[in-house]
Amino acid sequence: MRGSDPTSQTASKAGPYMVKKYASGFKDGTRFGGGTIYYPEDADPPFASAVFCPGWLAVQSQVAPWGPFLASHGIVLMIIDTNTTGDDVETRSGALLDALDSLKGENTRSGSPLSGKLDTMRMGLMGWSMGGGGTWIDASQHPELKTAVTVAGHILTAPGHDLSKIKVPTLMIAGTGDDPILGLGMSQPVYEAIPADTPKMLYEISGASHFAFNDPSFNSWAVGRYALSWQKVFLEGDMRYRQFLLEKGPNASDFRSNVK
Repeated sequence: MRGSDPTSQTASKAGPYMVKKYASGFKDGTRFGGGTIYYPEDADPPFASAVFCPGWLAVQSQVAPWGPFLASHGIVLMIIDTNTTGDDVETRSGALLDALDSLKGENTRSGSPLSGKLDTMRMGLMGWSMGGGGTWIDASQHPELKTAVTVAGHILTAPGHDLSKIKVPTLMIAGTGDDPILGLGMSQPVYEAIPADTPKMLYEISGASHFAFNDPSFNSWAVGRYALSWQKVFLEGDMRYRQFLLEKGPNASDFRSNVK
């Protein structure tokens, strides 16, 4: 735990820490196309961390607001590009893991701003659209991950994965204004597939489009507050944020959770 006790207001805006970023120096894995690492400069380490993959035809800049938001609350986030914007879900699942390995390596790389500052036992994945589908696939195969967070997750074009194997605490945020080809209705069957003893939550927002979740401030910061609180509780182990996961989000068309 770090910082003062959180409130709904402090969890719904940028945090207290100064954010820095860098986009070179780390291992350039072959399965992803570069990235940017956002980190809190003036918070006390060790830091939990995650990797975020964008969706089909998208680049990291489209989801860039997530980096400063989480880093300002003390969580390191690496947002990546894929090798091509047309990479499929399976390829994105590999890109996430390759980038996670690169991020982990920053803890021991000489000259890294994060050398000796990462808790490599507290790492998670995030994804938008096809990046969300890749996150679900990885979560089903890598129980050592601490969290999986998806926004408008897409899995339609990557059938055949046994998501009932997911043991990673999983948060899904979606919208009724999505497209059925892109993400509409895809988070619900994933929620149902995840075992009852795995922490899971689905927050679907009435009218929200596929592109509504690129900024954590969407829906009066409810999207950011849920994602931050999920990472704080299950990635960092800061139970002070659990209270915000027990509140039904505003404009919810579908809200399901087994978190008590």
